[in-house]
Amino acid sequence: MKRLALYFILLLTTLFTACVTPEPVPKDSLSVLSGISNNTLLFDGQQGSQATFSISSKLPWEILDTPGVTYSPSSGEATPEGERTVITATINQPNNTLQVAEVGDVIFRLSRTRFTGIVARQNPQIIIAQSEHIEIDAEQNEYSTVEFECKSSEVSVSGEGFVTCSVVAGSKPNKYILSVASTKDNLTAESATAGYVSFSINGTRQEGKIAINQRPAIVANRSRMTINGRRGSTTPFTIETPFDFTVTSSSPSFTATKGADNEVILTAAESNNGAEERKLGVLTLTLTANPKCSVGIEVWQRTNTAKQAMLYYFLGTSLSSYYESNLRMVEQVAAKGTLDDCRLIAFLQSSRNAGEMFEIVYDKGLDRVLREHIGDYTLPAVYNEDMVHQILADMIANAPATEYGLFIGSHGKGWLPKASSRGATTYSTFAVDNSIWTPAPGAAMVRHIGDSDNTQLNITELAQAIVRTGHKLNYMIFDVCYMANVESAYDLRECADYILASPCEVMASGMPYNEIVPIMAGEGAVKTRLESAAKAFVDSYSKEDSIYSSACSAVINCNELDALAAAMKRVNGSLQAIDHKTLQAFDGISPSSNPTHIFFDIEDYVTKSCTDAAAVSAFKTQLAATVTGQYHTKTFYSAYNNKANPINTYSGLTTSAPITLDSKSAYIEEWENTAWAQITGN
Repeated sequence: MKRLALYFILLLTTLFTACVTPEPVPKDSLSVLSGISNNTLLFDGQQGSQATFSISSKLPWEILDTPGVTYSPSSGEATPEGERTVITATINQPNNTLQVAEVGDVIFRLSRTRFTGIVARQNPQIIIAQSEHIEIDAEQNEYSTVEFECKSSEVSVSGEGFVTCSVVAGSKPNKYILSVASTKDNLTAESATAGYVSFSINGTRQEGKIAINQRPAIVANRSRMTINGRRGSTTPFTIETPFDFTVTSSSPSFTATKGADNEVILTAAESNNGAEERKLGVLTLTLTANPKCSVGIEVWQRTNTAKQAMLYYFLGTSLSSYYESNLRMVEQVAAKGTLDDCRLIAFLQSSRNAGEMFEIVYDKGLDRVLREHIGDYTLPAVYNEDMVHQILADMIANAPATEYGLFIGSHGKGWLPKASSRGATTYSTFAVDNSIWTPAPGAAMVRHIGDSDNTQLNITELAQAIVRTGHKLNYMIFDVCYMANVESAYDLRECADYILASPCEVMASGMPYNEIVPIMAGEGAVKTRLESAAKAFVDSYSKEDSIYSSACSAVINCNELDALAAAMKRVNGSLQAIDHKTLQAFDGISPSSNPTHIFFDIEDYVTKSCTDAAAVSAFKTQLAATVTGQYHTKTFYSAYNNKANPINTYSGLTTSAPITLDSKSAYIEEWENTAWAQITGN
């Protein structure tokens, strides 16, 4: 009998539970349409502040109580067609703290099912960015100002400890300016709390207060400094302090002197001829008013001769934003602390007639990259060989190294004469300003739009400027259009062992320095590293799924160019007439502006124009020894026809010899006067 009674009770319980369990709420029955950001309903700090939001519900709904908040309406019927219901929420108390307050959850109920996930929060009445502490100067009565927001017109402040403060209305509605200072000096090497600031609104003191911290008496901003490796090298840096201080050196290996405006100048007493940087000693900065207050900075010295120096020579201003992007990539690599054996020297123009040279340095003490100023330059009205020589000579002098690599960023037109010397026997790395070189309407920017005529340079000027430095570079990387042409390479053969360049246009964003710099800073032969860098350049643009998937590169062994000229001279002894329009060209010049292209694939030209099979074979063999690495995307983009152009033949090197096949072509006379044309007997 007892078992039967128990069974009956369990049955009733099951039936009752089934009767009261709500039906499942269909998905997307409730949608919040506006007014909720990051799942938060946010109120202003004043009592009575309102916030609105809107919903759409497919079922009858209501909002359950949130402490201190009322809703209007607080319930509603279903709106199957998705009509919007706007709800006004009102907060019934002020937030008398300096922090955002948690009010509570906004809870909806649909068909007996509760929905949460939205929280109500209330801003403080005083909104100040420095809600935890305000930093002020170490010197007494040096006021710092901080802006804050408050919708009340009755705001007052009071200071505690050694703090004096005041508040005035700002220049905009609801804005105020807090002025705060300490009544005593902080003569220690540590940050110190001078006191606190409290706020009152309409006579009601707000809960919480803001700490006022005084900076240390001496701020060096770094725990180590590095001097260059040569004896007599100097490194200046600035100390932040309003007080007088003295400097002392712990070692005769360096001296420290005070300059104007709190500058400290470190000087190396001897050269570091070792293989690694070395610690010279400690620089001590001591506060005159409190000798117990001192700061020590380790002083290190780089090696006198670095493993490698990378020189970044970016000329002109029309590509300035791209140059900055390129240098930021270099700095990203330097920030990893992996370029200790490399010196990174950059020259960057700031205006038409001014430029700056600086070194990119990873400061281990600060754990960040710095641009250490080397010098400012006033550039001449017309760029010339002397200007380039001075800049390059200074770059080399500031970076003694076993290996030198020069990165040139600019506009380019290969060997062509600069605009101001049209018709002369000179050749130019920079854009020629005439109708041939007018980009097509709507073309993307590439490194082709020349700065003004007086900012262009001839290849021969560049070559002579490098030779005059007395240093043959280990490699040159041209982040410049059209520089993988045999005429330019031949003029530069005494300047470097290897050249990495492009036979076509280079997109304005340039090369991926964040990939190329680590490759060139690595181990292995220059040739091997350059080939890897050339491939990385092309690979970076191969990922682009558009007509701008465009990059061509070639590594040229300059020591093989004389032999290539001899092979070309033999080729030129057995030429036949050809249709030059069938040759692979690497420019997008339109026939409407010029009868023929300017830059043609050199192997394609030799193969089709020479009747001596043995001479062609010998030339190809020598070309393979000269161009050791060649890479390209499927097509190349040209701003002159604003499209992707096919690449059917690619040797990595171009020549302009075929322009002589059309008497109406531009630059025939100039080309015939190039050193390459004359030595090959064309």
